[in-house]
Amino acid sequence: MRAILIDDEKYATELLAMKLAKLNRGVQVLAQFNQPEAALEFVRETAFDVLFLDIQMPRLNGFDLLAQLPSMPFDVVFTTAYDQYAVQAFRVSALNYLLKPVQESELRAVIDQWQQRGKLPLQPTQYALFQETYQSPAKAPPARIALPTQEGHEIVEIADIIRCVAEAGYTYIHRQSSPPLLICRTLKEVSQALESSGFVRVHHSHTINPAFLRKIVRQEGGYLLLSDGAQVPVTKQKRDYLLDQITGIERR
Repeated sequence: MRAILIDDEKYATELLAMKLAKLNRGVQVLAQFNQPEAALEFVRETAFDVLFLDIQMPRLNGFDLLAQLPSMPFDVVFTTAYDQYAVQAFRVSALNYLLKPVQESELRAVIDQWQQRGKLPLQPTQYALFQETYQSPAKAPPARIALPTQEGHEIVEIADIIRCVAEAGYTYIHRQSSPPLLICRTLKEVSQALESSGFVRVHHSHTINPAFLRKIVRQEGGYLLLSDGAQVPVTKQKRDYLLDQITGIERR
């Protein structure tokens, strides 16, 4: 992997370079820049694989820098200290995102993922959705999510998702108005991404959108009936939680 590091804070690029070397994963840091304007010509003219890019920089932030490039034939790993609901959604969307201070375990996961899948340049749909969600109000969960498929990425309205079902290391996304979508993400990753939108993991293999819940059945060990006719198993703890939520709605 050939990498370029851009961050307006010198210690941040030096620390990231040191951690990349410590991982011993064959990452070659071609250049480090602390003035994003100075990086533009090098990025335009150099062949490389991954750009580690800070978003919040004075004069020229990460989004503005990318906007000045004619194309993006490389991966981007966004880095920032700014946290919000969308962080997990970015990762599910195959957008690599490191929250400062960068943890070695997170960095290792990003490198390992890249080496397993090979070079996958940032797609315009991914980037547009990332920018849209990142710049939305911090307390507002994202309205859409980019889900990785074999063909690329499909932009899905979160409100249209009925349930998510684990399938080995993959997840089936069942939607209200479209066929099920199989994505190469674990149910744990998907559940974390959708948690801020009210989704509940009711079983080790199932996460649901409570908006589509039609019945809570106690018999036969307990299950949930959803609007698409699916009978979803539920743990007693999550069944009681859902009952409490519904009761609370009825009392208002």
